[in-house]
Amino acid sequence: MKIYILALIATCTWLPMAAQSLASHRFEERCLSVGAGYTNMFDAYLSPLHYGGAHVGLMSENFSQTTMTTGRWFAQSLFVLHGDYATPASGSGLTIGGMADYSYSYYYKASAKESWTFYVGPQAQLRIGGIYNLRNSNNPAQLKLGANLAVSAIAKYAFAWRNVPMNVRLQTDLLLLGVAFGPDYGQSYYEIFYLGQSEGCVHLTSLHNNLSLRANLSYDIQLHACTLRVTLANDLYQWTLGKQHYRMFTHSVMLGCVKDLYRMAREEEARKYIPY
Repeated sequence: MKIYILALIATCTWLPMAAQSLASHRFEERCLSVGAGYTNMFDAYLSPLHYGGAHVGLMSENFSQTTMTTGRWFAQSLFVLHGDYATPASGSGLTIGGMADYSYSYYYKASAKESWTFYVGPQAQLRIGGIYNLRNSNNPAQLKLGANLAVSAIAKYAFAWRNVPMNVRLQTDLLLLGVAFGPDYGQSYYEIFYLGQSEGCVHLTSLHNNLSLRANLSYDIQLHACTLRVTLANDLYQWTLGKQHYRMFTHSVMLGCVKDLYRMAREEEARKYIPY
């Protein structure tokens, strides 16, 4: 078990490092988005009830060409931070939660036909967060921690309307293999962290016990100052670890500003563009 966990963590660490050296004279796209929406969550460790409520989020994305000479390899750094405020159907309880989600993807530009462009590649994910149930006096909180390897795909369609450049993009990420922290039923955090009784808290995960799916549909329209991006973000986290069941489904609408950068790699190249 320990060998598999160490190998997975090493792979998740290596994947961003393998693609982090970007050619500075190549294309780079940055976007910062904020938004709000709805969340639905269920955590058997905290409560037998389903909770629903408000969801707010922040998303930062960097999408760049890599140093590969073919020009077909791209890297994406994506950071998502969100908070949730939910109540059960009776309205008599309250659960608050938050999650920090970082992923790094390495894409191959599979094909480009007319206005369509397709990308596919591996993705490393790191997630940390928690849920706090205000009704519980014993074990009121649940820690969410995991490292995953996933596959990611992007389909992009570019067009123009009245000479205004626009594009629609769909990105989907699906977990393939990972490790996650999850205490068993009735196992308290006092026993785990203070008494050292942590056996069975770390689990190997895959599609059979961890359905993790992200689908972001975005629409870009070119404005004078920047490109406006409207994103419909949907995230599903569903774990079955031991006897514990956890599910969170979020829908949100996000607004962001996209900046496209083209940098020069060497000083002598940059001099060609200096007007003095």
